[in-house]
Amino acid sequence: MFEAVWGRNPDVPTRTVDTHVSRVRSKLQLRPENGFRIVPTYSFGYRLEQLDGSTGEAE
Repeated sequence: MFEAVWGRNPDVPTRTVDTHVSRVRSKLQLRPENGFRIVPTYSFGYRLEQLDGSTGEAE
């Protein structure tokens, strides 16, 4: 994702992607109490999960 968006080497240590994901999370209100969450996936990126309303767990 980093290389596709910014055209740079993805091995460069930076918090840019984390900052953008945090802003997306805030603007779209992707919080467990709203039924969604964005979770990091180690060495891959992020995953959007829809939560089951009754248990708060990912479907």
